Amino acid sequence: MKKSKYNALPHLYSMFLILFLVFAFISSAIVIYLMNSSVGKSSSDVTWSSYPISFTNNFSKNISFVNGKPQLSISGKDELKKHKLFIQIVDRYGYVVTNYNSPIGMKTHYSPIEIVQIYKNGVKSKKYSTFVGSVDNRGYKWTYIIGFPVKVLKLTFYLDYGKAATFKFIVAGMLLTTLFFITVFGVKTNRILSGMTAGIEGLKTNSYAPMREKGLYREVYASLNALDEKLKANKIERERDEKLREEWIANISHDLKTPLSPIKGYSEMLIDPEYEADTEEVNKYAAIIHKNAKNIESIVENLNFTYQLKNNMLPINRKDGNLVRLMKEIIIDVLNHSEYEDRNIVFDCSEDKINFCFDSTLLRRAFDNLIYNAVLHNEADTAIKISMIKSDKIYVIIKDNGRGIAKEDLKKLFERYYRGTSTAVNVKGSGLGMAIAKQIIEAHDGKIYVTSKINSGTTIKIEFPE
Repeated sequence: MKKSKYNALPHLYSMFLILFLVFAFISSAIVIYLMNSSVGKSSSDVTWSSYPISFTNNFSKNISFVNGKPQLSISGKDELKKHKLFIQIVDRYGYVVTNYNSPIGMKTHYSPIEIVQIYKNGVKSKKYSTFVGSVDNRGYKWTYIIGFPVKVLKLTFYLDYGKAATFKFIVAGMLLTTLFFITVFGVKTNRILSGMTAGIEGLKTNSYAPMREKGLYREVYASLNALDEKLKANKIERERDEKLREEWIANISHDLKTPLSPIKGYSEMLIDPEYEADTEEVNKYAAIIHKNAKNIESIVENLNFTYQLKNNMLPINRKDGNLVRLMKEIIIDVLNHSEYEDRNIVFDCSEDKINFCFDSTLLRRAFDNLIYNAVLHNEADTAIKISMIKSDKIYVIIKDNGRGIAKEDLKKLFERYYRGTSTAVNVKGSGLGMAIAKQIIEAHDGKIYVTSKINSGTTIKIEFPE
């Protein structure tokens, strides 16, 4: 399939830029519209934003004086009633002389300071906003206060038209500046994202070049670098495991062929019609066949066992028991074996009983594997000392003064696919014994450590929680 050359990043950036410009244009239009108009009349007609101020200033023509007292014209009252406004006319001493439609609770006297405050901030009211005007009569200035409903004024935006043009230029400049920085940021972001995309492609093709961990996206760069290191480590581990697996399969094949050869040979001899074997020979050959068949059975059982342990498929039946007794029984079984009855194995424990909750079958197998490992891979005169101590934890130590284990072998001692020694006819030579022992110990919440030195011996230390 031909690879598409379509790059999504410039497309996404263009869409973002277009949406931003549309948003900025609409926002600017709304702001300019609100700066130049307002809803001022009860009929919801659109009027210029100077309506409340001009209405207040022009209302003075509706005020006349009779015998020195202010009077409202009929047309003035109609205007006030039509727009649901009220008015208070205050004399030069601050007293309210005339009012129309004035709400309950309005003051009847204002000090000069209060008049100034009303002019600047209006009367404190939740229902009205006020504007102040003045009218002259025979050299005396009268003040009047007109109240507008808040719901009308909340929709009104007032602007000094002398500064409107300057303000529009400022807004335009701000928009252009914002657009410039958005463009620069977008180009930079596009470059960064392109670099990240190239890096991810490099991870896929094993051609990744580590990125410098700096700037706003340093954590992303660090994650990509860490991922690259992890992928490389996994690749090395995978190749190593594959190599070990191949070696292990070759070893297992050899282990299976070794007992199969006598089985095949003696069985062919027994079924050969031209060969007449007496009863003694038949029994001898049958015993050899049976022994080697048991060896094959043990190898297969080991494979199945380690698979079950690895995948948590093997039930563990833990019960309270005596570890000291278990270890003594294992050592006795080893020494009772005809091939190892002369081995130097010493058990050292100051206590007769150490209680622990364990699966006796599994833990017996783990200890058995570890002890047989020390017996099989050392000379016959090797001294093996097994110690058991109970303090803050339960410690089991298996120490020998034998051949020791090389450093490169020590690191891989518990790997399922690794066997550092040559294949043996014995089932313990399948390369699974140490891995199985470690899995069983860890299934009992324990830990196992191994130290060794060539020609000085090996020490295996096991820790169990008390």
